[in-house]
Amino acid sequence: MILLVNDDGIDAPGLRALYHALRRKTKRPVMAVAPSTERSGQSHAITIDRGLVVTPRTEDGFFGFAVDGTPTDCTKLALSVLCHEEPELVVSGINDGPNVGRSLFYSGTVGAALEAAVLGHPALAVSRNKGGEGFEDAAEFAATWAMKLLGHEELRGHVVNLNLPSIPLASWKEPRFAPHGHSGFKETYQPLRDPKDRIVWRLHGEWIAKPDGELSDATLLSAGHPVFTHLRPDLNGDEGPLTKLLAKRGVK
Repeated sequence: MILLVNDDGIDAPGLRALYHALRRKTKRPVMAVAPSTERSGQSHAITIDRGLVVTPRTEDGFFGFAVDGTPTDCTKLALSVLCHEEPELVVSGINDGPNVGRSLFYSGTVGAALEAAVLGHPALAVSRNKGGEGFEDAAEFAATWAMKLLGHEELRGHVVNLNLPSIPLASWKEPRFAPHGHSGFKETYQPLRDPKDRIVWRLHGEWIAKPDGELSDATLLSAGHPVFTHLRPDLNGDEGPLTKLLAKRGVK
């Protein structure tokens, strides 16, 4: 079976399109476990201060559960309680908007997939660029690749991050593999007044492309390529600079 999660919510059109495409392409049962409302930008957050309400959702050939928690809550709860068998693959998406560059650090879509990898499962995170009409093309492409990923034990603990163009399918270029780039949003906070006449600060952002070179994820996606990026839940960095600094201060 395939576990499907997301951050746009259980009723998001991207999730529904991918659910049905996965069933058609893989011939496997699919179970969706997704937030009851949109929870974008949650990254890898979990809920620890209250219990989670789980509501079964079954309609029109769709089977899943709505969870009043974060995307990562959905992955954790599904893999520990709701799944009656081990999923062959955990798929997160389709997100309405790209997850390239620095967006990965904030993405609930990617966070939910990374949680699956933390727990030792193979995962596929799927996002589509903004501006498209419908998710059918993206869902068919993603489901085709999900089928190709099944059965590869070497992918346990890894995430395949897939970003898809929003232009018509006939204009897509060939798929490419790319490193995670450094493009992101230039963010500012703007003051507003709420109904109680209090000043509140609302985050706004403008996408800024960094000079990552011709092979970065953001650059290739903007050029019309479906882009694959490899992610792992491994936060170890280059030890060289730190070990040299610590060695000078007596730390071995």
